[in-house]
Amino acid sequence: MSSEMSLRLDEAIKDTSIPRRVKLVLERVKADIASTKKDKDINITTAVYELDEIVNDVNIPMHAKTIIWDVISALESLKGS
Repeated sequence: MSSEMSLRLDEAIKDTSIPRRVKLVLERVKADIASTKKDKDINITTAVYELDEIVNDVNIPMHAKTIIWDVISALESLKGS
C-alpha cells in the first residue's frame, strides 16, 4: 500500500465528521490491504467492493465520499501490478 493512500485512510479514520461505521470499514480495508495472508488482487477487489458499498450511502458526508473515491481509484491502479 502506498504511503499516500495510508495517510488518506488515516485522515479519514481520525475525521470526527465521518460516521463510526464508515471508520470501521476503512480500518478493516487498511488492515486487509496491508495483510499478506491472501493474494494482493483479492484483497484489493474486496476492499474496492466494501468501499463502493459505503460510498453509495446518502448519509455519508461529501468530503468523506471524495476520500473514499480517491482510495478506490488508488486501489484500482494497484491491481495486477
